[in-house]
Amino acid sequence: MSIDVALGRRRARALLALAIVSVVLLGALYVVAVHTEWGQRIDDAALDGRTTRQAVLDATSDLLNTISVASLVLGTAAIMLVALLRSRPFLALTAGVVIGGSVVTTEALKRYLLDRPDLVGRPDDLGMTNSFPSGHSTVAMALAVGIVLVVAEEVRPLAAFCGLVYATLVGAGTVTAGWHRPSDVLGAFLVVATWTGICVALLIAAEGAARERSSTLARRVPSLSPFLAGVGVGLLLGAMFGAGGALVATRSDELDAVD
Repeated sequence: MSIDVALGRRRARALLALAIVSVVLLGALYVVAVHTEWGQRIDDAALDGRTTRQAVLDATSDLLNTISVASLVLGTAAIMLVALLRSRPFLALTAGVVIGGSVVTTEALKRYLLDRPDLVGRPDDLGMTNSFPSGHSTVAMALAVGIVLVVAEEVRPLAAFCGLVYATLVGAGTVTAGWHRPSDVLGAFLVVATWTGICVALLIAAEGAARERSSTLARRVPSLSPFLAGVGVGLLLGAMFGAGGALVATRSDELDAVD
């Protein structure tokens, strides 16, 4: 086994461990923040103590308005296109799955799978509707991770810094605006961490296995794989643009409904 293959496997295992830890932390955070009285009181205190300065609220509104269904679709398409232009179709697909999987998971958890009991005797500013995890925070962090995945290694640290700052500001902004509780933001980031760990681990494992093969048949498979992956990415992009177009056509008044 080559050193590169061994290193790749160690990285893949580390990323899978990250995904497992993120899932455990996500579950623990939900139980503590949503299903305990003191957890709900902590979230309530953060909402009660948020700023009321109009200048801050206006800036927060402008920042949060950068997140919408349209920006999600276009941002994901642009990220995948960067990877395709670098001749990395598998990477493009990985970035798309990280973003799409994170957003779908968050919406499913928030809207259909999780609830919020009334344990403090009074609803907070959000009422007792479940808001865990935050959709805006998920989109911001998922797009940030997608950019980090597809850019060249030389600019990756800068992309990671800018993406982290943006996602953090969006998350804080949802609390400042009274849209979400702090635990919702942390939960969103853990959802993205889970998908990132799983998808990037699979990408590393797949690329390592392809490099390790040496038979004639194995050499032919990698030569076809980029083409097949490119077709898959193209279909995914087409579906994304189609979905985006349908949303624009049928729900033009709800394009900001990423919550």
